[in-house]
Amino acid sequence: MTGTGRDHTFQEIRPVQSLVAPAFEFAEVAGHGDFAEHDRRLEELARDAAAAVASETALILAPPVSALLEMSLDLGSGDEDLLEDARANAAEQQYAIALELLDEYLEAHPGHQEGRYLRAYCLYHLGGDGQVEALRTLLPLREDPPDDEGLRERAGELRRELRRRLTPLEITAYTETVRSDPRGALARIEAFVELAPEEGTLSYLLALGQSRTGDLERALGTAERGARQADTDRERVAALARRLLLALLAPHVAPAVSAFKTGDVDRARRELARLAPGWRHSVVVVDFDAYLSQLARRTDRHAPPPAPPLPADRADDLYSLIADADGQRAAELMRTGRAEQAERLLAHVLALVPGFPWLNFLYAACLYQLLRDPDRAAACARTALRDPTITQAGELLEAIRSWQEASLVNPVVDAYVDAMESVRGGVDVARLTALRQRLTDLGGVLPVLASAVHSETGTRIVRELEQAVRQRLVEIADSLVVGSLYETYDRLMSSVGGGISTARDADRLGQSLDRISAEIKSARTTARQGAGGQLDELAALVGSRRAEVDKVKGSIEVSALVRRFNDLAARQSEPLARLRADPYTVRTELGRIIEDARRVRRGGKRGLDPRDLKLLDELIQTIAGTLR
Repeated sequence: MTGTGRDHTFQEIRPVQSLVAPAFEFAEVAGHGDFAEHDRRLEELARDAAAAVASETALILAPPVSALLEMSLDLGSGDEDLLEDARANAAEQQYAIALELLDEYLEAHPGHQEGRYLRAYCLYHLGGDGQVEALRTLLPLREDPPDDEGLRERAGELRRELRRRLTPLEITAYTETVRSDPRGALARIEAFVELAPEEGTLSYLLALGQSRTGDLERALGTAERGARQADTDRERVAALARRLLLALLAPHVAPAVSAFKTGDVDRARRELARLAPGWRHSVVVVDFDAYLSQLARRTDRHAPPPAPPLPADRADDLYSLIADADGQRAAELMRTGRAEQAERLLAHVLALVPGFPWLNFLYAACLYQLLRDPDRAAACARTALRDPTITQAGELLEAIRSWQEASLVNPVVDAYVDAMESVRGGVDVARLTALRQRLTDLGGVLPVLASAVHSETGTRIVRELEQAVRQRLVEIADSLVVGSLYETYDRLMSSVGGGISTARDADRLGQSLDRISAEIKSARTTARQGAGGQLDELAALVGSRRAEVDKVKGSIEVSALVRRFNDLAARQSEPLARLRADPYTVRTELGRIIEDARRVRRGGKRGLDPRDLKLLDELIQTIAGTLR
């Protein structure tokens, strides 16, 4: 008889998910020298304008009647009645009548401030196209504010309300016509900016539109005026003015920039000195020259250049003057699938302008595209965050952080998967022991990994991995018990491959099987469900082998008893007669045989083969008959 073992595989294991870095679509390409964001910005403004029109609520501007009547200004002789009547009609909301009176009055007194306010007030309430005229009427009061505080406040309030109402309409009109009639659209928005110079958003959009047509000088003038006069979006229009100036300046300083990039600081300074006075005295050129002077005084001119000692915005302008063209080239390379070339270009130029936010953004995006050096990419993205106009910097940094986590988490996940693959299709005790060591080592890494991840997804994956490793170690512990018991069983059954020849051999084998059965019973009390089923199968197998041993032992014992009886009979020449003639000797021997036979009969009642049982019963009957 031989024992047959089996392979012990794990229960169905749900794989641990790898951490996937989010996709990042590179769209931020606007450097200081690029004005391609016109269409994108126009779409944003169009959405805002549509929302503003949809949610428009009227501002209550009608002042108390007494406030209108109390405006004491020099009316001029002979026209007092016109203004008094206009005041009264405006107070009674007879705006059309008041407007006629005011037009007549202002024809004689065009500079009268209260008359202008009242005319704009009536036009506002009459609505329609007259509201643009109302804004035009109030423009002199903005340029020459009234001395009277009350009138000054009311005029300012009315201008703000008119701007609030009319600006979204102008943006919508520009959006709808700029592609079909760009010149007409620009002319209309330019005329409105003249009436409402406080609207920095429109100055910004107008300057962008002018730059889009290639008229950079005119765009610069628009942006500079907007930066001086704007109440809204002033920082954006001022930043655009700086960009336009840099774009105009760039061709003139290109020789100096080229010399700087080759490390020839002295030649760069000489090139700046050749500039026309208008360019040479601009702030950014003065800053560039001072920076070159600082570099010229260094003892080690081969070392990377230090950051210029300038405020952030001026340093950014200087960096843009030096490296904006390279950034545009790198962005184009990235857009056309040549990220390797872009990386080499950016790495070289970034060494010259390490604090340039936009170039740092490009380099971070390039490294992310190449999945290379996540720590450097994260540092560059953090530098890019310093510039609020780089709208994708925050999104990129989040993507890089996920990528950093993936670079930490995924190798550990892969190690877990590789470990589990090593036992695919079945295991033995040696392979299980090796797997347990690998998973134990992996479990020692997980606490450190858990402290290094911060995203919700990364935390969840590490938690799942910890749970999986713990579960697998429990399964391995159970499987090792099962495997060890199977190996013990297989070794035992292999030892009797030649069969059992004596009852003593059968007893030894039976005792060994009983010990295995006891160990299975003990292990079954703590085993998980899957291992419990395997132990139950082994217990059934051991029980079957134990029954076979009992059957074989019974057969051996029956054969021995029959042989003893036959040997006793063979010693007599006349067996039956001699047995009766020598009762003491024969009966004693027969008594021993029948006693042993009955013992075997009692002990092997269920385990004996039917043929052996029949033979044993015949032997007992024969001996019993002889002894009577």
